[in-house]
Amino acid sequence: MNSLDEKIARFCAEYALSPQQTRIFSALINGALSNEALTSELGMSEWAVSTHLQRIAIKTLTVSRAQLLYLFYEGRRGR
Repeated sequence: MNSLDEKIARFCAEYALSPQQTRIFSALINGALSNEALTSELGMSEWAVSTHLQRIAIKTLTVSRAQLLYLFYEGRRGR
């Protein structure tokens, strides 16, 4: 496991992300930034990806994908 994978695992544990949410978050961090890219990479429906992303946002208290990425990389939510 490399340092990015370890950081992802710590982040997902801190925010109690489910295994599916962790898969989606990991794919997002690794470059699948659109719902279409996530559905293609993970073989999930767009509805499932969207629902999991909404639940990730609730758990992390973020309101956008950009804010979620900022939280991951900077350790805070920003504005």
